[in-house]
Amino acid sequence: MQITAKVNFGEDLGQNLGTVFEARDSDGRVLFGAGFMGLFNTHFRMDRWTLQFFVRHDGGEVTYEKLPFPSDDGGNYLFDLDGKVYQFSGQLDRTARWYDDESKAWVVDERFGVKETASGEGMMRVAGKLLQFKGGEAWYDGAKILMQPDEGHYHHFYYSHGHLVFYQNNDPAWSKLHAVPWRPGDGPLDLDRAITLDLRYAGETSFAAGQLGDEIIQSSNVGGVYAFDGSAWRIIRQSQTGISHQLYSMLNWYDRMLIGHYPTGNLLEYVKKGTALRHLEDWPPVMPGVSTAVREAQTSCLFGGDVYVGVWPWAELWRYDHPGDEWHFVRRMFEHPAVTDEMNHPWEDRVTGYNEMHGAELVWNGWGNRTTGLAPMGDSLFISTSAKGCPERDMRMEFLHDDEVWNEYRTVHRMRKLGCAAGPVAWRAGETTLEFIADGDRIAIAQDGAEIASTPADPKVVANVETARIEWEKGMYGPFAGDVTPQ
Repeated sequence: MQITAKVNFGEDLGQNLGTVFEARDSDGRVLFGAGFMGLFNTHFRMDRWTLQFFVRHDGGEVTYEKLPFPSDDGGNYLFDLDGKVYQFSGQLDRTARWYDDESKAWVVDERFGVKETASGEGMMRVAGKLLQFKGGEAWYDGAKILMQPDEGHYHHFYYSHGHLVFYQNNDPAWSKLHAVPWRPGDGPLDLDRAITLDLRYAGETSFAAGQLGDEIIQSSNVGGVYAFDGSAWRIIRQSQTGISHQLYSMLNWYDRMLIGHYPTGNLLEYVKKGTALRHLEDWPPVMPGVSTAVREAQTSCLFGGDVYVGVWPWAELWRYDHPGDEWHFVRRMFEHPAVTDEMNHPWEDRVTGYNEMHGAELVWNGWGNRTTGLAPMGDSLFISTSAKGCPERDMRMEFLHDDEVWNEYRTVHRMRKLGCAAGPVAWRAGETTLEFIADGDRIAIAQDGAEIASTPADPKVVANVETARIEWEKGMYGPFAGDVTPQ
């Protein structure tokens, strides 16, 4: 089977690209599809230009490989760029590294700066050139377009729909959210054109941002959820101290956005402009044997045609099978300690006991188990782990004397299953040709004749997909943002 399409992405204004096609059988079950994921996980927006192609292999074998430890910090977060998976730790290391398959090592990318990488910053491709956020400033194609303000600092940037959205904090006086119109080639941002929302609290910051329809969605660490539609801000949920309501992940899925929530550990749903957030109870459910309280759906992604979600504080990994309308427990990404429902967080009793004995003020849930990153690339899903932060090894805690326990907090796992390929697509000013090949025991993606990703597949599964009905520009990655012409 070979599917070929001429694709025109149109003007690149930072929008999510969406679904190229999706194919279903006569019963409506998705058999295969392709698209560009719209996703933000905790610290970083994932690369809009990573194209996935999958042929569903329900019940196929899944394998796991532990990669070398990237740093000495007790945690990792992941993002991707230009076909590479990057690791970042926000504690001491603060250096972006990408995984090199040939050397089997993590390689520092000095473009991000050494010990300078920060949450809500990084790089993205816009119209084929790099838009970079670093140190509260911004560059496009090497030219500075935004510098730090006279008051406070800028942080947590999100570019889409021709607007750059970012926070400005002047602690402890005030916080603001700005939306500034900007297009590639405009030169420096004109801050006189900023549309600004004055926030309720000083010090507000973001764990996740996203977009749906014509809106850009921003979140706040004190529960605020804000939408910008190109002309005005709207408060979906007002920020409020003293009540936990944090959003850690935003994933576009069909015609809606799925949002990772704390403290339910479930996904919230945002459907369309003008609506409120809706709680999807038991999405995902709770792993047997642990507390149902203070849970956090921190990470999500699409992989192999399914939704994956990582949940704190027991590092649960869940998979939602849309055709079967069912959640499946994949695995726990830690082995220590043994699960229990007698406390909410792993090691909580050990830390509390140490505090009582020594009069210390250690964070009692600081050594909970997090699944912090989910990044599809090549033939794999990369999965990272962390403690609550990405702390250094605290030898006051006896359980951290065990190398096996400590190493679980700083591991990147590589998960493989048949029929899932992901690779980088380059923006073109006009048309480009995308090819999707399912041939015997492999599937592959090519752009303008050059292969960009491939992965093994089961020949029996591949042989069964030829009669599926293809629908163009609609599917689980959301509506396509440009034009697709099947060939």
